[in-house]
Amino acid sequence: MYSHYTNMKHICLLSCIILYLVSCSHEDQDNGPASPPAPTRGELAVPPGFPQPYIPVFNPQTVEGIQLGHMLYYDSILSTNGLRCASCHISSASFSSPVFFPLAGGQISVPPHVNLAWNPDYNWEGSASMLDHVALGDFEPEFFNTNMALLVQKLKQHPEYPELFYKAFGIIDVSKLSYDDLKLKISYALTQYLRTMVSANSRFDKFVNHQINLTNEEFDGFLTYSTERGDCFHCHGTILLTNNTYHNNGLDTLFTGFNRGRYLVTGDLHDMGKFSAPTLRNVELTAPYMHDGRFSTLEEVVEFYNSGVHLNSPNIDPIMTKPAKLTGLNLTEQQKTNLVLFLKALTDTTFINNPSFLDPF
Repeated sequence: MYSHYTNMKHICLLSCIILYLVSCSHEDQDNGPASPPAPTRGELAVPPGFPQPYIPVFNPQTVEGIQLGHMLYYDSILSTNGLRCASCHISSASFSSPVFFPLAGGQISVPPHVNLAWNPDYNWEGSASMLDHVALGDFEPEFFNTNMALLVQKLKQHPEYPELFYKAFGIIDVSKLSYDDLKLKISYALTQYLRTMVSANSRFDKFVNHQINLTNEEFDGFLTYSTERGDCFHCHGTILLTNNTYHNNGLDTLFTGFNRGRYLVTGDLHDMGKFSAPTLRNVELTAPYMHDGRFSTLEEVVEFYNSGVHLNSPNIDPIMTKPAKLTGLNLTEQQKTNLVLFLKALTDTTFINNPSFLDPF
């Protein structure tokens, strides 16, 4: 009898537990949806020889975040003037633009979106220190004329975005976010996508990885690039083809407007006229050249460094004023031609044609 009574108590206790769990389940349903599933970790492939990229813990790579960022990159839903990221970052131009933007006191060319995960800062003058915040600038009036209320309405009514925001960031209702929070989440998604835009499959990469040989002309151009003959490597060295620092390369002797460069960020007179050295990956595709797009061809760029540097420019980089350069590089016509051929060997056609980077619509 005692054993039977004990078993009955256990059965009753188990029944109570089951009823309690079922009750809690109904309560959860009444109180709203369950917690969103954790986003799927997204790995960023690091090419051979590349350093590790900086990915902050507050915005890791996720499959869902990358998908959301990819769609937003190509969607004009963010603006009321029809612009989208891809309006100025065109795949055939290595995600830069063949035109430049007018600015007060000058103009500015569009930097390419390539290997951004390895940049320590962003924009020609380094006005942004984190990629995760760069996209916030695209909401400024000169780029996106954004109406917050309209943006929220469009996102909520879209057939895919509510679910994508939910899966990527656990956002149940975008209208519950402040304007700043919504911009931040959009920027985070765009950043996750931008980090995936890795270029490392040019003829030069295959040469470095012992897969092919450069032509004799390309190799001679490489020698000009990587030795004191042309001295390109000091600013555009390493596998990234940039040293990620700022230089006054002797373009001008007077500085006004945006041409003041890094000075606009630091206020340091020693930074007057200094600009970030861009990566030369896919440089064949990213005309016009220099921060203000003043040169239309690689041949013009090479001739500038060969014979057109303003050696009396204030704060000019010492690299530009080595004794051997005081009369110009004095490259022969063949050496200049070969240097351009080498620069074209930096083109990565698989990058610009990668379906993962093309319009998902």
